[in-house]
Amino acid sequence: MLKLRVVDPVGMLKDIPVADLPKKESDFWYAVAAELQTLMTYAQTAQDPQIVLNPYRKADSQYIWEFYVNDLALPVANAYNMHGQNLSQWKYSGAIVLQGGEVSRHH
Repeated sequence: MLKLRVVDPVGMLKDIPVADLPKKESDFWYAVAAELQTLMTYAQTAQDPQIVLNPYRKADSQYIWEFYVNDLALPVANAYNMHGQNLSQWKYSGAIVLQGGEVSRHH
């Protein structure tokens, strides 16, 4: 069974100050749609998939929405990245970043 934890997609930009919103809001929604499609594709390759799209966090002038797909059927191992996240079950991960009105995707 697919496990899904996602923020309210309609409200993803609601708490962002007007001055920090994307210059082209369509760029943001294109990034969200593209990542959701990729998350679903990777979830289909997992035995016990979990999709997570977190609410944004603010880091200096950046707004960052992090996401990942886990395969919960994989054993948890001591596999950590530089942020201290255990990635032994990860199939795919990344972030959408909004900074200075520009939207970028990171994997």
